[in-house]
Order: sequence, then structure tokens, then C-alpha cells
Amino acid sequence: MSFLLQRILNRVSPVSLETAALSARIIAPAEELSDRPSVYVPGEFEAIIGVVHGNRALEWKRVCGAARDHRPTIEYVLKNARIRGCRLASGRFVQHFATIQPHDMRDLTELDDAILSTNALSGREFGHWARDSLVVELHGAAAHLPAVGIARQLWPHEPGFRQLSGLDCHYSSDCRIQRLVLLDDRGHNSHWRRRFLELRDRMRGSVAAMTGDSAGPLVFLSRGTGGRLRDPSNLVALRGLLETLGFQTVVPSELSPAEIGVKLRDARVVVSAEGSHLNHLHFFAPDGPALITLQDPRRFYAYHKGLVDLYGGLFSFVVGRPDPNAPETFTIDPDTLRRTLDLVDSALPIRA
Repeated sequence: MSFLLQRILNRVSPVSLETAALSARIIAPAEELSDRPSVYVPGEFEAIIGVVHGNRALEWKRVCGAARDHRPTIEYVLKNARIRGCRLASGRFVQHFATIQPHDMRDLTELDDAILSTNALSGREFGHWARDSLVVELHGAAAHLPAVGIARQLWPHEPGFRQLSGLDCHYSSDCRIQRLVLLDDRGHNSHWRRRFLELRDRMRGSVAAMTGDSAGPLVFLSRGTGGRLRDPSNLVALRGLLETLGFQTVVPSELSPAEIGVKLRDARVVVSAEGSHLNHLHFFAPDGPALITLQDPRRFYAYHKGLVDLYGGLFSFVVGRPDPNAPETFTIDPDTLRRTLDLVDSALPIRA
């Protein structure tokens, strides 16, 4: 069946992955898991105006550490799969994988077995690539399956992440695979958590003996110039306040992954605006740090709490208020930030 015919038939009568798969097995069941509660100044959660994805109840559960359901991990096997452009096909099943940076690699590749590294978001968001694709590739590595992905331009930090993790992937826009494994791996169940922590151990282990100065125990993690629209409007003043308290500023976008790892390897308290740059923290910080996120009141998002919890960390936040001089932006109250730092310092265990 030609690739064009597969697409036409899929449009006329779509076929699901479950129907198209040669086999499917649950390799990790769904779980209900809870974590430790967040630390924050009373009244901060009530200051939230809106949340990412519009699910305030979910954000409250995250903040409280309440029990939440996590999906199972399901392994699907497709026979005679074909990658063409940004699409994957097997029989009448066709799936499109969007990417913000497509890259044409037309040399035909043929593989006997492989695991698909790409998912619906890994070509659009660096954080999902780091958390999703690399963790899937670890599952494939344990089964001696090479990783294959939909061709795209690499994320700026991708080569460095691959070097530190020891994981590799063959990207192609024209590939035939006799037996392709797809992992539905969206739940942070125990199986996912074990692989995430293994990846974290690999990354941290790779930078442990590298030369260079760490930023020490107090870190302000900056988004750099690309994050201005999501940063508080008084960020310069906040950075100055933090630096007077002994914080050192780290800007991941200006460093290589190895340099980021060296800078963050002694971090104990990290303050940062909420954003994808926080993914670097999870792969390089030591166990048990505190993360204080500076939150846009219209876009509150506590997703990173679940990751900090995995390695014994403490999550905290300060919610901004709309800036009266620029209502589309927000400010963080310095006194609330100071109070939050005091709460976090009291909650962290004393280290020898």
C-alpha cells in the first residue's frame, strides 16, 4: 500500500493506534500517588486569576500533594511502519507529529526493529523532548531497541543532553521499520519515575567530576532575554535583592548542558520564574533542593512540583499581582519573596 493511499484511507475511515497495533501490553499499571505539600505564604494560592490549561482543581491537588491518578504505560507494536515527512503510518493507521522546526532528511532508511522516540509534543517543546523522549529511549535501550524519530532540527541543548546521557536517536523523514514499538508513556507511574531518575543519575554523574565553579547553594535561574514576556516586570529589582542575599544568577540559554550541570550541582535553594528552563534543574540539581517559582497570576502552573518531588525536593511559589502600570504584566512583591525564603529555609532539613 502506498503512503498516499494510506493517508487517503485514514481520512475516509480513521484507524486508531489500538486497532492498528499488532500487539499491546500494559507494562506498568495506572497508579494513585501522592507527594509532600508545597510551602507558601498564606493567601498566595487565592491570588491566582487563571491557570494553564484551565484546571484549577488539578493545580490545587499539585500544590497540596494530594493523591492523583497517573496513567498506565502501554507498549504498542506496529508492523511494517513507515515514516514519511512528519507522519507515521502502518496499514491504515496514520499519525501526524507536529514540529516547530521541520527538517527534511530524504535518504531512505530501513530498520528491522526500533522504538519511536517522538511523541505529540517532543517536536514542539524542549521540556517534553527531555522528559518524554529520553525516558522512552531508556525503555528501548533496556530492550536493545534503537531509537528512531521524526526528522527535525535539533534543540540547541539536544547534542549536549545526548552526550551526557549516552542516548542516541536516528532521525529520518523517510524510514521503513519492520517492527516499531510505540510507548504510551504519559503517566508518571512508578515505571516512568524509575526511568526518569535513571536519566537524572546519568546526567548528574556525567558532570560530577567536571572542572568548573558551581553557583553554590543559592541560585537564581534566569530565563534570559527570551523569557521577558513571562517574567515579572520588576525582575531586575528582584534579581538585585536575591544577589544581596547571596544568590548567584545562572542563565541556561547562555551555557552548554555540561556547564549548566556544573553550575547547578550544589544548588540547595533555587528561585526562578516558571518556565521550560526549569527542566535543566531537574537533571542537574542534587537531591532535596527547594524550588521557589515566581508565578504569573493569569498562568499559574505547578507541573514542576511533581518532578521536584521525585528527587526529594520542596516546592514553593510566589504569585504575582497585575502591574498597574502595565496590566498585561505582573509584579512580585519583594516582602512576600523574603517571607517565602524564610519559610523554605525553616522547612529544609539541616545539612551537615
